[in-house]
Amino acid sequence: MFTSRTLTTGGKFLVPGFRLVRRRVNTQAYVDSIGALKADLKKAMLAKDDLKKTTIRGLLSGIKNKEIDNQGKTLDEFTLHELYTKFITQRSESIQEFEKNNRNELIEREQKEITVIEHYLNQLPVASRAEIDAKVSDFLQELRRKDADLQLKDVFKKVDWKSIPPSWKASAGMIRASIASQFKNVF
Repeated sequence: MFTSRTLTTGGKFLVPGFRLVRRRVNTQAYVDSIGALKADLKKAMLAKDDLKKTTIRGLLSGIKNKEIDNQGKTLDEFTLHELYTKFITQRSESIQEFEKNNRNELIEREQKEITVIEHYLNQLPVASRAEIDAKVSDFLQELRRKDADLQLKDVFKKVDWKSIPPSWKASAGMIRASIASQFKNVF
């Protein structure tokens, strides 16, 4: 019988073939969202709601694939936001293709799936695009008052990337995109 003491000593493995598995720590909002999806999947299965059931299964599958791709990294509500928006974009593109081919029944199904995904997207504690743009605009105006000759790369250097994304409830990628799109308007 192996105990934890016999498995490792000072970071070295005494028993070949045994590995310690580190569990990644995800944010509470991420864990709560996954729990809500699983609970709603169960409800949809009991209610025999095929549309909601298949949509939620697709979401959970995409989330699981993201977890596998980002093994060992912390996942958060911003990751879910990006995934949900990606799924909505895919379905919107499918709707355009179905419109070209006059597939009305498939268009209707995709629109219903978008509604289900948007429901979960709106439950995430993430700032909307308009809120982020407003905060970025204020931030850029403040920087412009201090120094009117800043370049875009200098603006990125002035952003405190550790404190601003959590306080603004936005991912760093969303903030970067907003800064890049508004920079020319302000400077």
